[in-house]
This record gives sequence, C-alpha cells and structure tokens, in this order.
Amino acid sequence: MSHFNSSGAALSRRSVLAGLGGAFMGGVLLTACGSDDSDSGSSGDADGGLTTIRLAGIPASALAAFKLALQEGAFEAAGLDIQYEEYAEAAAVYTAYRANEVDGGLGGIPSTANLIATGVDRKVVCALQRTTNGILVRADSDIQSLDDLRGRKLGLFGSAIGSSTNQFFALCREYHGFNPTTDCEVQYGAPNLMAELLGQGEVEMALVIDPAGADRVVSGEYRSLGDLGVLLEEATGLQAFTAGWDFATDFIDANQEAVQAFIDVNLEYQTRFNNDQSLWDAALRELYDIDDQAVLDVIWENQRGRLVEQWGESEKQQAAELLTFLSENGEPEFLPEVPDGLFV
Repeated sequence: MSHFNSSGAALSRRSVLAGLGGAFMGGVLLTACGSDDSDSGSSGDADGGLTTIRLAGIPASALAAFKLALQEGAFEAAGLDIQYEEYAEAAAVYTAYRANEVDGGLGGIPSTANLIATGVDRKVVCALQRTTNGILVRADSDIQSLDDLRGRKLGLFGSAIGSSTNQFFALCREYHGFNPTTDCEVQYGAPNLMAELLGQGEVEMALVIDPAGADRVVSGEYRSLGDLGVLLEEATGLQAFTAGWDFATDFIDANQEAVQAFIDVNLEYQTRFNNDQSLWDAALRELYDIDDQAVLDVIWENQRGRLVEQWGESEKQQAAELLTFLSENGEPEFLPEVPDGLFV
C-alpha cells in the first residue's frame, strides 16, 4: 500500500483510564475522550512530536491485537498518541462520530456505509477482521440450522442498522427463504445481553461476538449453529470484511502519514495474533479474566486466521462486493446504495 503524505498542526496529549471493564494488559493506561483541550485533525505534540488520534471502540476479543500494540508502545514508537475510549455497543460509537468527539473508530464497514449515506463524513482506512459472530441456541433447543429459525424469537447483536444484523438478514433472506424482520420476533442489544437472554429463555437464538456466551458453549448449556461470517462466505464466495477502522475525512486529509502509521501497526499485530494462540490466551485472560483453557480454545478456533493481515485493492473490492450483496438483501432502508469513495 502506498504511504500517505503528512500534514497538520500541533496537538496536546491527555491520558485517562479506559478499557474493557476497567482492565487492560499489564495495567496499561488507555487514553479516553472527555478532557482534551485540543482540536481534531492536527498533529505534532510539542512535548514529543506525536500525532494524537482519538479513537472509539466496542468490547470485542478481536481488539486484543490493537490493545497489545498499545501496551507494547508500538503506536507511540510510530509517532502516535492513541487516546482510546470503549463503549458498550456500536450505536454509542456512531453518536460520538456525529458529535465530533473522536477522530476514528472501530465499527462495521456496512454500518459506516450507512452513516455516510445519511450524511456522516467518514472513510474506511483498514479492516480489522472478517466477520466472527456466533449463532447460539440452547443445547436443548429443537433448532438445528438457520432454516429452523423462521417464526422464532431472535436476539441480535447490534441494531437494525448494524453490520452483523444485516449480514444475518441478508443470509436468511437470500439463502434460507425467510425474512427475519417479518417472519420472526427480533430483539436487539449488546452481545452479553443477548447471551443472557438466551439462557433465560427470552430469545431462542442469540447472535453474539466473542467472548459472549463462549463459557456456556464449553459448559454444554449452549451450542453453535455456526459462525455468521463463515456461513456468509460459504454462501456468497466473498470474504466477509465487515469490521474495520474508519476516520473523519478531514482528519485523514490533515494527518495522512499518521493514519498510514496506524494502519501499519494494526496489520503487523493482527498478523501476529492470527498465528499465535498464546497471544490470544494471554490477552483474553487479562481483558476478560478468562481462566478456563477450554473457553480460550473455543475463542481461538472462532477467531483463528480471521484478522486481516493485508489491506489492498483486492480486499477493498471484496468488501465492496459484500456491501452490494447487503444493499440488495439487508433491510431496505439500511443501505439503499453503496456510497462512492468509502475506502481510502
């Protein structure tokens, strides 16, 4: 990938504890939004020449690579002061976008396309991973496949404009012959909530992201109908590049070299994690207090090889083709058309 040209002015640094449930590897302080005295879209801190990047994300095991890069100082070594805040679900991240509280964030690429279509000025700079969403049912359920979900109570991670939700909708509509929004009872929410509601019998299927529900799969209380991303790829022949980092266009224009450095660090660490379960295990022990090796093994099998190692024109084309599929088969108002210029 070609490197950007740099430009921009000075930014001050800030550091506030953030992370996943207050925990982070080695007690590292993540930085968060809320106490900054600088403007977005500039670079070059007078104290160290670092470019400040305010980021938002959601709890997801796939962010373990990003957080290890933070712990090891890889972003700082690349000239970046990363200020990261984590929200319970993607909707709060998108609210932060609209309020200009962050420069970049982690979200679903289809959802980012939806935001752009509604006037939010963003561009995707790099994918994090191909979709990994578990489709869970209780072990005693008579549901054996997606075909059996017609007429059931479904708990879906995200919202009606969520990337995962619309991948699920499109898969069911195009390949399983039913429309979840009219043929089923649908409830939206955070992945942990969906996993809890499944156990309580409030929903009959839960669409989640790791580690939500993984312990109950190991205990035998839940079983998986498959991974949404894998099922989607098998059905369409496309790679489900749907989780990624996006930035405000103005920030990219003013800080192109810094954004490229951010991409390079993430791809390096994502490649490391794809091939080393010990990194996953150590990160998840710290981030989620998971001590059960059987649970760690389940998450490794779900996540193995699905982090993005390179991001070039071929990958962007695959992502664009998946967006077209979702535009045609997701919720009608979700993505009426794929916006031009989505990918940097």
